[in-house]
Amino acid sequence: MIPEMLRAAWRQRKLYDAEHRGPPITTMSNQTPLRGGLEVETRNDRSAAATPQPMTQTRWPSCLVWTLSLFVIFWVSFFVLSLRFPYFKNGSDLVFDAKLRWEANGPIFPADPRVLRLLIFGNSKILAGFVPSSFDQLAAADNLQVSSFNSGFPGSDLVLPPLKAMCERGQAPNVLLLTLPWRADLPSRSIFRFIPDDHAAVQRLFPFRNLARDFTSFLMHAPSHGGVVRYYREAEQNERLAISQRGYYLISEQSYFAGGRLPEDFHLASDQPNAVLGRDAVPRSSEIAELNQLVTQHHIHCYYVPYYLRIGEAAAAASYDQHFAAIVEQASSCKLLGPDYYLYPNKFFSDQTHLNRAGAQVYTETLFQLVESKLRALQ
Repeated sequence: MIPEMLRAAWRQRKLYDAEHRGPPITTMSNQTPLRGGLEVETRNDRSAAATPQPMTQTRWPSCLVWTLSLFVIFWVSFFVLSLRFPYFKNGSDLVFDAKLRWEANGPIFPADPRVLRLLIFGNSKILAGFVPSSFDQLAAADNLQVSSFNSGFPGSDLVLPPLKAMCERGQAPNVLLLTLPWRADLPSRSIFRFIPDDHAAVQRLFPFRNLARDFTSFLMHAPSHGGVVRYYREAEQNERLAISQRGYYLISEQSYFAGGRLPEDFHLASDQPNAVLGRDAVPRSSEIAELNQLVTQHHIHCYYVPYYLRIGEAAAAASYDQHFAAIVEQASSCKLLGPDYYLYPNKFFSDQTHLNRAGAQVYTETLFQLVESKLRALQ
């Protein structure tokens, strides 16, 4: 009788638990019968669902960690080396960096308002072709007070960034001479061209990317310059010389001919002695728009002047390029002076592209004669 009552009471308790407490969180692992046939539930083992699981952390593969670590180590090492030994670069790169720093921070022109400020832009042809000291002497001999600066850059037609920097700190020129036409706008960003100027992006990410090449070239040329230490000091002096000469730099490292002059019979297979290599430009671009703004804001007199080529490299240019002049006058507030380029004999060239010092004197004198009347009208 009593066992039956106990069984009935136990069944009622189970029904109550099911209705009010939900499913049990543990499983019955054993049912131990007691005396009289009573079965008792024991709760020794927990279910897998109720057992808390340990938290797992996502770990990067060791190979990826090592790769990133080595990349960072190499990047920092080369960056430090490029800063610690800046004169392992070739002469042109040294001059490029030195002129950019000077034009951003140094005194370009004297503070005397009576002195006309003349600035010329171009690539390495202007860097090695325009001698500011000679130009100023010619002006002084003609009773003109002029201070000129050569802003030619090797391997680049950079104009706006340095010109902007000079204007912003009160070093705007009175007369601006340009030799190369403005550039068209770069293609806009797209999924196929996310970086408009990939060359500039690489330069920012890897400013030391030419360090191995430059160091190898340095070691190859060092013996002919008195050894590594002497050649390194010579590069440092060349950088200072370019600033003291107000941007002019004789590019001698590319000259392999006696006396620093081309042989009279020198020519290249790419020469076009019967073709006129006229200048051309797009009707409008953001670059010429920014230039116009600077010219107007700072009251700059802007002129496009000729560059130079070797005799035999191209045919003689017309004395005045009507086509290019029309584009210049429609797109900008600048004017065109003279032909597209001058032709000089080989004896005035130190290599196939750049003038030697004698040729630079001739080119500088020719430019002075071209702009003399414009300077006199402003004096």
